[in-house]
Amino acid sequence: MKLLILLLVVAFDRFLEFFQRWRADRWPHRATIEVFDTLAGMIGATAARLIVWLLLPVAVLVWLGPGGDGWVGWIVSLVVLLLVITPRNTSEINRQLLDAAGRDDQEMVESARGVLFDGTSVDPATATTRQTGERIIVLAFSEWFLVLFWFVLLGPAGALFFRLTEWLARESDPGETDEAKPGWLHRWQKKAHALLVLPAAPVFTVLMLLAGSFQRGVNAWRGDPALGREHGAMDDWEAGSIGLIARVGHAVIDVERADECLDEDACLADQRAWYRAAHAIVWRALLFGLALVAVLTMIGWVP
Repeated sequence: MKLLILLLVVAFDRFLEFFQRWRADRWPHRATIEVFDTLAGMIGATAARLIVWLLLPVAVLVWLGPGGDGWVGWIVSLVVLLLVITPRNTSEINRQLLDAAGRDDQEMVESARGVLFDGTSVDPATATTRQTGERIIVLAFSEWFLVLFWFVLLGPAGALFFRLTEWLARESDPGETDEAKPGWLHRWQKKAHALLVLPAAPVFTVLMLLAGSFQRGVNAWRGDPALGREHGAMDDWEAGSIGLIARVGHAVIDVERADECLDEDACLADQRAWYRAAHAIVWRALLFGLALVAVLTMIGWVP
C-alpha cells in the first residue's frame, strides 16, 4: 500500500502542474506558521509550539496507526504527502535551472538559485557550480527523501511530524530578536529535527553510492559540519548529516570534463552538464529507494 502511494505522489509531482504551482506558493508552510503566530498571541509561544507540533501527528497516529491501512488511510496518506513534500517545489525549480542554463539565460539561472539557496548563508548571485550541484542533492534529501523515509516507517503521522518539526525549528517565536536565546521548546525542536535527520542520512548516502560513482563516494564518506552549516543546518548533529550528503553527493557525480564544469569561469552550458548530472543522481537514488521499499513490501516488512 505504501509503495503505491509513493508512486502516486511521484507521478503527481512530476506530471500535474497545478500541484507544482500550489506548492511553489508554499501554502502549507505559510498556513502552519500563521496558525502558530495566531495561537502564540493568544496562549503564548511555548504552548502554541506544542499544539501545532504534536496535535495533528498524534491525532493521525491514533486514528490510523503507523500503517494507515484501508481506503481512509490511503486518502489521508496521499493528502499528507502532497501537503508536505518539496515545499519549495524544487523539482520544477531544478528543471527551470536546466532550461535557463541551456538557453544561456543568466537572469533566470540566478532566480532559480535564489529559490534553491533560500534559508542558507550562500549568496545565489555568487554561488559556484559545485555549491549549486550540492544544493540540488541536499534539497532532494531534505524535501523529498526525509518525508518519504518517515512515511515508510511511521505512516502519514511520521511524515507530518517530520515536516512540522522542521518548519517550527526554523521559525522564531513572535517578537523574538536574532540576538535572543531561543526558548527551551524551540531548542528541543531543533534537536528533534537533527535526530530525525540522523538515521536517514546514511540510507540516502548508500542510495547515492548505487546511483553514481561508488568508489569516489566511499572515499568521501565522512561528516562535514562546516559544509552542513553552509547548506542551512540548524544543529551540529544535523550539520554533520547534511555535510555528509553534500560531500558524497558531489563525489558521486560523474561528468566528462568535470574540471571545466566546475571552473569559476565556466559557461552556463558547462554548468548545465553538472546540474543535469546532479539531478540525475537524485532521480536514480529515488528509484533505488522505491525499489528497496518494493523489496521490503514483498517480504512483509513494509505494509
